[in-house]
Amino acid sequence: MAVLLSPIGGAALAASPPASASGSVSSTDGALIGGAAVTLSGNGPQRSARSDRRGAFSFPSLTPGTYTLAVTAPGYNPIDGRLVEVAANANTVFDLRLPRLQASSLTVIGSVRANGAQTISTLPAPTLDISMQPYAQQGETRVSDILANQLSTTVVPVLGGGLNAPMVVSLRGPDPSETLVDIDGHQVNNGSTGDFDLSLLDPADLVSSQVVYGIAPSSLFGPNTLGGALNVRTLEPTTEPHFLERLTAGTFDTFGETLQATGTEDRLGYAFSFHRLTSGGDQDETPYPNAAGGFSPIGDSLDASSTIAKLRYSIYNGAGFIGVSMRDQAVYRDVSSTMSSVETQPDGPPLYANFSGSSTLSHIAAYDLDAQVPIGPENPSGVYPTTAIFRHQTSVSDQTVSGPGADTSPYLYNDRDAIADDTLEIDHALPRGELSARFALTNENLTTDFIPGVVYADAYRVAAPSVLQLADFARTDSGDEVGLLPLDHGETAGSGGTSQQFLAQTQRSLGLRYSAEPTTHLHYSFAGYYSDYTTFGHSLDPRFGFVWTPKAESALRFSVGSTFQSPQLPTFIVPPTLPTPVDGYSSIGNPHATAERATSYDFGYEHRLRIGGADFSLSGDLYRTDLHNGVATYLSPTPCTPSTPPADYGTCLSYPVNVTQEVYQGFELRGELAITKRDALHLGYDIDSVYTQSVPAVALDDVGLYEQALGVPLHKVVLDYEHDPALGLAYYAGLLYEGAYNETNLAPYATLHAGATLHLAHLDIGLYGTNLTDVYDFKQQHVGAGVPYGAAAGPMLPTNAIPLAPRTITLSIAHKV
Repeated sequence: MAVLLSPIGGAALAASPPASASGSVSSTDGALIGGAAVTLSGNGPQRSARSDRRGAFSFPSLTPGTYTLAVTAPGYNPIDGRLVEVAANANTVFDLRLPRLQASSLTVIGSVRANGAQTISTLPAPTLDISMQPYAQQGETRVSDILANQLSTTVVPVLGGGLNAPMVVSLRGPDPSETLVDIDGHQVNNGSTGDFDLSLLDPADLVSSQVVYGIAPSSLFGPNTLGGALNVRTLEPTTEPHFLERLTAGTFDTFGETLQATGTEDRLGYAFSFHRLTSGGDQDETPYPNAAGGFSPIGDSLDASSTIAKLRYSIYNGAGFIGVSMRDQAVYRDVSSTMSSVETQPDGPPLYANFSGSSTLSHIAAYDLDAQVPIGPENPSGVYPTTAIFRHQTSVSDQTVSGPGADTSPYLYNDRDAIADDTLEIDHALPRGELSARFALTNENLTTDFIPGVVYADAYRVAAPSVLQLADFARTDSGDEVGLLPLDHGETAGSGGTSQQFLAQTQRSLGLRYSAEPTTHLHYSFAGYYSDYTTFGHSLDPRFGFVWTPKAESALRFSVGSTFQSPQLPTFIVPPTLPTPVDGYSSIGNPHATAERATSYDFGYEHRLRIGGADFSLSGDLYRTDLHNGVATYLSPTPCTPSTPPADYGTCLSYPVNVTQEVYQGFELRGELAITKRDALHLGYDIDSVYTQSVPAVALDDVGLYEQALGVPLHKVVLDYEHDPALGLAYYAGLLYEGAYNETNLAPYATLHAGATLHLAHLDIGLYGTNLTDVYDFKQQHVGAGVPYGAAAGPMLPTNAIPLAPRTITLSIAHKV
């Protein structure tokens, strides 16, 4: 019998398939997806399979090699262009996770795992997709704190440091206004300062924060950005009902409460989140010396609440939707401690600046209408190749500033910013690519009492203005000469003093993008943007991205393109009454300022391999941005004082001019070691070099040519270890190092954060800490105590030392159903 069976068994073995693949399709919120179409192509005939009601699919017989994987399912964003390797004489197991259909302006990244390891994306731009809910469970309350631990990401303290201070974020550069910020596909950069305070966003309200570095045509975002884009996705309806209650309590009387509910009933999806955060601050009513020789209380307390509500109705059997949403956020901040400072005198007592009573009250309300509608018939896979996406958002942002800090910074003016944002996007799927067109129209109306300095440095409080009346002026360049011309015929001057300024602009842009994958190894994208801004005119910006994947484990990226950064609206204000000089100069705007222009390059490589049974990924990116026509500060040759009013328009003036040449360049290295399914080690290192190449002598304003820009750390190191089982004890620890020229203006430093969470069936209990080393926690700014700054051939200039937030400990209890 054994003799008879042996040949049969040998023949069966020889006839067995050389390779196979199987797996499951689910949503990013964990629901299994039936009826999803899974396609493998590029290695012989195209193969297709559909997932069953449990989300399972299989390819019983495949030719070993590299395939391009695509996944589509009604009601979900597709996954395209992910390379996978099917090994010989083995079954490759895929875990495919699709995000719910949404009207995002950036490419929404799904998750494709092969045998437990994440696959390589073929997008031409380095991109991070940071899930926010794990951070919310760890007690994090500010998105800006999470982004601070990412490479080439600078968190800018706009009023001073310490606990509960407002923060904005800049990618690959020194200026936060050069980073595009989207919330649910709508740009939220304001026209006053050009950025968005991300410290106001709580991770509990969000699904993820997507970081796209550079300007490669990964999708039709932009074009008004230099360093990249942040796409913040707020809470979405889930396939299955989810409910969350979370309570947090921490040091400095900090308490948070969160209530969330998401789900879908028949065709109607819903998402609701309410979050409240209060903090007494570490300087609550602390007596602080004042100019009168006594003491006045200062503080840094915070009281914030946010509400998000969404309804989404599915149409065309899930291939389209109509949705409405509301986002409301109110924040009260005591900024008196943040702004107060002390200056040490070598031959006398310290000098104190006390901003007791300074506070801000801000309110942001946004209302969205989004719709996605298929156009034309569906294909044999049940997918519509052509879709139209319409997005509309009406948002209003109000800020009221009280106390002596009012009008001392571009971030401390009373203003109201109303924005109507509309986009129409058409996407058409090709056999091996995609063609997209996007038209955007934005109308913005800003009411402010802001009288501009330049960008951030020349802020002041207006006292009694002089009687000199100004005309509008134009700028003329002749080598190093910058002059003033009288008002052009037909132009009018702006209003002046501290009265309300009414500013408006309309932005129109048309973007076209074509992406193709002719083989499994070649992926490229072309994009072009035509922009028309009423504030400065037109711009045409082409971009190209290329990705070469010799194997599924490796990807080589290259991109090049042009871009611009529009001026902020207050840049154009010229008051008819010359303000009183501050530090010898009266700062005004320039109605003839225009956009900064830039050409950007990016070259990157990514590789994944196995080391001793552990999955290891390593990626590196080199980038360079050549900035032309950059903004610098013109300073008149003769400064003046309030007692010596100027004799002509050119005396003691300070205003912005487009004359600077700058370079942003650097290197980013990221590594991730998946030691086990529950243990991972993350390592990151970057060099971010920002320097000025040229600026006319008359426009110099504390600029050190070829000197690293202040506020951008030249080196940054991130190291994190995490252990996260589904049930049981999870823990993590992380180290952040920032080198010279960092945001504190102090010597290089490192901060440590760590935490532990006990995962039960429906309960998470955690204890977490930030800045555990308590480095640079000295409460108020120290005037002139920072590391001196200046070029080697010029004078060294004093800088102010800015404190970090102190050590915090947070207890979090979350109940999930």
